[in-house]
Amino acid sequence: MIRDFWAENYLSIRERQGLSFIAKTKDDFLSYEISPGVFLNKLGILYGANASGKSNILYAIQNVFELLVISRTDINEAVITRPSFELTKTEPTRLHVSFYADGVRYDYDIAYLLSHILEESLYYYPNNSKALFYERTFKGEGIQAEIKFGASLNLTAATKKTLAENTLNNHSVLSAYRKISLKEDILPIASLLNWAVRHVHNINEHQRDSLGEEIKEACGDEKLKRFYLQMLKKADLNINGFRVVTRLKEVPENIRKAITENEMFTEEAKKRMLEPKDSNEIFFVNQSKEGDFEIPIGLQSSGTLHYIEMLHFLYHLITGSHIYLLDELDEKLHDDLLLYFLNVFIYHSESSQLVFTTQELSLLAEDLLNEHRDLVWFVEKKQDTASSEYNRGDSFGLHKNSSLYNSYKIGKLGAKPELGSFFIDLD
Repeated sequence: MIRDFWAENYLSIRERQGLSFIAKTKDDFLSYEISPGVFLNKLGILYGANASGKSNILYAIQNVFELLVISRTDINEAVITRPSFELTKTEPTRLHVSFYADGVRYDYDIAYLLSHILEESLYYYPNNSKALFYERTFKGEGIQAEIKFGASLNLTAATKKTLAENTLNNHSVLSAYRKISLKEDILPIASLLNWAVRHVHNINEHQRDSLGEEIKEACGDEKLKRFYLQMLKKADLNINGFRVVTRLKEVPENIRKAITENEMFTEEAKKRMLEPKDSNEIFFVNQSKEGDFEIPIGLQSSGTLHYIEMLHFLYHLITGSHIYLLDELDEKLHDDLLLYFLNVFIYHSESSQLVFTTQELSLLAEDLLNEHRDLVWFVEKKQDTASSEYNRGDSFGLHKNSSLYNSYKIGKLGAKPELGSFFIDLD
């Protein structure tokens, strides 16, 4: 779980902007006690006008974990990042994240230019006491970075040397593990890297292109299938079943002719290309008073398909410990269905976190957010600098009886487009 995060000089974020998931009050469902006395919010919601930069904080969170786990093999490759703020693009980008992995807190900080990492540090809290994991400092182009490992890791001198030699100036020390052979004393590094790979997910990971595979997986997993069917029924979509039909798909005659006549292909290659391939077709069983009937996936509405995609995320959120970043979660969903989705997550998850952007204002009228304003941020782009600002819902000094919805509608919370008159000059 993420404890807190901030970014500086990243996309539309010029000055340091951050999100804290430390719960202001204990709640049995909205927060989780990740460590004795430490409660973290499971939910983070970002509101803002179009082009305000609300999605950019999601990209920054994704990026800091990418930097931790993805290595480079070519020193000429750029550091894994998105562009810095345009007006300060020659200055370093700085990212920070504090998170818990397998119950242990880690604090990671990194500063970098497009060509190389200037410095990074990783601290952790075994037995709740702060200790150095590693720190590195850039020494110059073509020169190995200065790297110091914490004594509590108990790494041998040979392991330290191997890690340092495999750490290029354009990727993190932790990710160098991916380029070396496993050794027994490297377990702390391997465990952390593997945790991040398994539990932190990219923005809207595994959407439309893998929907068919997800349905196929559900057909072979009774628990997963039962979850899908229950959630589809509760969504009032008139869907009470689904199935995957596998058929052999022949190569079209015109393509067969082109392959056969192409002298660049070997006979063996032609044979492989001309063989019929398995093709999966997905059908949903819809119900009516006159009987059930099947509709292929291609004829389902985009809203229905989006909801089914979201069920993949929801299942993993409530059955495991995951961090999901979702952009425009509310897209094409009825507001009641969105609220139902969130309540299922809140009441059935334990140590997962869901951070998402939305334009669905009706959520701001719900007790869920009005009683827990530390779950929501309002993102506004400053007119004088074109930089994004992120303000938490409990930072505006609103009276406890004031509605976030009403306050937002009248402009007290910012994060709204300033449109002016709807009369325009066509000349």
